[in-house]
Amino acid sequence: MGGAPAPISPVPAPTYTPAIAGRMATPTTPSHAGMSMPMAGVGAAAGNGGNSAASGGMVAHGDDCVVGHQPDPADETIVGNFEPWKASNGNIDLLLPKLVIKWMNDRVWQLSHDAWHNMRRCRIGVMIPAAGPTTQLCTTHKELIAKNQECSNTEDGYQFLVVHRHMMQGLRQAFPKHAEAFAGFPHFPFEAKDVPVEWQNRWGTGWATNIVSAARTLDAIESNLSMFPTEGDLGKFIQCGGMSSGASSVHAAMHFKWVVNGSPAALGKQAANVDNYMFWKLHGWIDQVWERYRVAKGLTPTEPKLVQALLDQCREMHTLAGAIDPSQTTPTTQPLPVEHGVFHEQVRPILEDVCSSCHSESSPEANLPLGGQISSADVVKSLVNVTTAHGGLFKRVVPKDPDHSWLYLKVSDMAAGAGCTGTMCNAQVMPPAGQVTLTPAQLTTIRQWILDGAVAPTQ
Repeated sequence: MGGAPAPISPVPAPTYTPAIAGRMATPTTPSHAGMSMPMAGVGAAAGNGGNSAASGGMVAHGDDCVVGHQPDPADETIVGNFEPWKASNGNIDLLLPKLVIKWMNDRVWQLSHDAWHNMRRCRIGVMIPAAGPTTQLCTTHKELIAKNQECSNTEDGYQFLVVHRHMMQGLRQAFPKHAEAFAGFPHFPFEAKDVPVEWQNRWGTGWATNIVSAARTLDAIESNLSMFPTEGDLGKFIQCGGMSSGASSVHAAMHFKWVVNGSPAALGKQAANVDNYMFWKLHGWIDQVWERYRVAKGLTPTEPKLVQALLDQCREMHTLAGAIDPSQTTPTTQPLPVEHGVFHEQVRPILEDVCSSCHSESSPEANLPLGGQISSADVVKSLVNVTTAHGGLFKRVVPKDPDHSWLYLKVSDMAAGAGCTGTMCNAQVMPPAGQVTLTPAQLTTIRQWILDGAVAPTQ
């Protein structure tokens, strides 16, 4: 078993607020600037908690997009942050501990990550063969082909950054005592001494001049903000290179510099490289550059765009896992807590009755589930002070202010006159006209709950 290499400075371990009634409260990971970054989808939707232990078994999907992952029992038994693998020519690769790899395998992360990239190449025809069915998804699941193909625009660049952060945060949640295994280089590895000793003999002639130039630009990101108008521009530059400087892809250069032929998790094997220790060193560095960019731009960890994007990428990974392995689409469930209060006893039954067909647990409209195997506390969390998906700058529920709460405006058919501005304003009454409508008594119940402060249920 291996230990953490001396040249790499560890990132602080993630912190968690205490678990409540068997459910994790909002977890956070310290960022480069000491700010807390939200885990995938926390506060954006609701879900049921619970994950399988390291011993295997069905993994509950959908829930972790909201409440994150519980620390895995294996975290207590793993020794070191990597395990060496030696090729016949003597080259050594560093793989993550076997129990970490198993945790990802139980969730189909290896092939889902491979599919994530390949579904962004279906239309451009640059497929990377995989040891599995992911290259067939372009024809068998055309509905999953990504709208934003690889390197085609800045939205793809943004999604590239988000999906790897989503995975990184999940691993840090599940293995908090081994967070260093998923921490990035503190700076770009310009010299052999900057990487673990096992990789130093393969340094060769170093980096190409254009890679060095691009890396220096990124390591000094605060001084180069003007080069990247948006986060998507930054992600596209890292993943695809380009721009007037003629820079090549730093991402690809870092991946292929340390390929060990024959390794089960060689960095060039897209269907397995998430099992490689170096994968997280390089992607952790990329994530740190991105977070420093965000801090310099004044972007907050709870920015609705980021929270929603993390939720979307988590759900896309689950959808791809289900396409690869249909058994992943049937999650296990745990009993919901016994809850009390006005929302649980009076408001939720109304929402279940008239809204849950569209706002279901498995495929919620606007990423807002309002019924199913979801606690009332999580439903309230997804409503109160959360920016709407299709209501401009309105919040879904503003405590004590129903006339500025998008939920109430929609169900009472007052959204059209509420003054929603922006490109994402859908003021249609909910439920849609022609379907069941709420009675005056039901509207009064929802309005009064909001007036009284939109109080969450108790247990």
